[in-house]
Amino acid sequence: MSQVNENAVAQTDKPVRKVKLMNAIGFALGDFYGGGFGQLAVFLPVFWTKFAGLEVDQAQNIVGIATMVAAFAALAVGALSDNLYRYKFGRKFGRRRFFLIAGIPVLLCTSLMWIPGMPLWAYFAAYALWIIANQMIMTPYSALPTEMTTDFNGRTMLSTTRMLFSGISNAVIPLGAAALLAALGEENAYAYQVAMIGFLVIFCLCLFAAWKATWELTPEKAGFDVEAIEAEKQQPFNFGEWIKGVGQLFADFLSTLRIKSFRKHVLIYLLGQSFLDIFGQTWMFFVLYDLNKPAAFASALLGLSIIGEPLKPVFGWLFAKLGPRKLFSIDFAGAILGLLGLLFLWKSQSTMDPGTWNILLYVIMIWWLIFRALTWFIPWNVFPFIPDVDELVTGKNRTGVFVGFQLFLRKMTAGFAASAIGIYLASTGFVKDAESQPVTAQNGIATVMVGWVILGLAIAWIISLTFALDKKTDGILVGEIQRLKDGGSKADVDPEVRKVCEKLTGVKYEKCWPETSK
Repeated sequence: MSQVNENAVAQTDKPVRKVKLMNAIGFALGDFYGGGFGQLAVFLPVFWTKFAGLEVDQAQNIVGIATMVAAFAALAVGALSDNLYRYKFGRKFGRRRFFLIAGIPVLLCTSLMWIPGMPLWAYFAAYALWIIANQMIMTPYSALPTEMTTDFNGRTMLSTTRMLFSGISNAVIPLGAAALLAALGEENAYAYQVAMIGFLVIFCLCLFAAWKATWELTPEKAGFDVEAIEAEKQQPFNFGEWIKGVGQLFADFLSTLRIKSFRKHVLIYLLGQSFLDIFGQTWMFFVLYDLNKPAAFASALLGLSIIGEPLKPVFGWLFAKLGPRKLFSIDFAGAILGLLGLLFLWKSQSTMDPGTWNILLYVIMIWWLIFRALTWFIPWNVFPFIPDVDELVTGKNRTGVFVGFQLFLRKMTAGFAASAIGIYLASTGFVKDAESQPVTAQNGIATVMVGWVILGLAIAWIISLTFALDKKTDGILVGEIQRLKDGGSKADVDPEVRKVCEKLTGVKYEKCWPETSK
């Protein structure tokens, strides 16, 4: 789809500028929205079933179907972002950062989700726009660390700071919502509206700050030969070539699965994130109907995640020290223990001393939230190094393709999960706009929030045990790429380097680094 100057590609390994702390903070503010996006969705099922007159399966199917439909936006935005330098518009406004600004008015339109009394199709359209806006913003946003620097420490600072602000949003939004629901009365629709629309405005301000603090590769350093592209545009339109280009685009997305490290990474990522979505979508129901506590209390409990935020630098240190594989094991073991603790508290609520029960609830919730944060943290610290593995195979920087395809798969699995929740809970006898639920529905909620999530995390844990990409192996890989860029012969590769490269890529070394990349 794009005309690429192969000599220019070799320049992409040089940092454009040094990443400073203020750049990292500005960049990270963008993920205040990225993390908060999911937090706002926690309140939607309760709002729709209590104030919009929707059945639980209708509410969850809106989330599920709209998410799957909008998932295709990730593919489109990923491809468009990678190729926007082919056009004067992209060369003037950028191929990544432009989407941060363009997403702001779209986000403001999604406030329609929080208006009671609309028809079903209107809620579907508003939620679909909410998901599309997320793809439109986060797909190019996630590609920025790879473009801003190739330095391991620089990328780690960007990713760590990003996860810090994402985690802060995971605490600030529930705490802020809890305060507003308690002050305005959670039985009033406007309490939810004031809280959620207020956070939408804050998201827009954060995206503007991220736009100001970041940069991206120039067209030349991204490998685009502008003169050749303009000359190509002077040729008559060829429909056959256009169809061929579209086919190549989809082939590019599927080709990401050729990379062994990406296959494992994306499975771990999808299982972890999608099952955390399941926890989030059933948490309010669990507290309201299983623990018999108010929505403000449920929201405040989620706000306890702020305690884990000072640990983010520790997470970053552990990531560099232990590597992803060992840290995944610590994470999944801790998360599963936390879920089992919540199940124990539900079952023992009527028999345990209330004071002891409350103390245990806070302790177990803090434990769970720390490991939930780590489940988000690790994959997004791994991702910036995935394009390095692909570059050895293809000779190109295809970050946008990887981001787009990963987010597409993420939304598809999240959509399936949301619909499955609605169908399952409806089958257990869940009653909309009810003060309490029948025992079958209470058991169903616990089965989803604890049982399903434990199963997903356990599978992810098993896959992570064979994950080989870490600081050491990435350094070997980057060194080999640089050797080849400098004109080194593939025949002279060190046997140990060959072994690492093949283990990370899943491709025979002889088939890596195409001749045209020299």
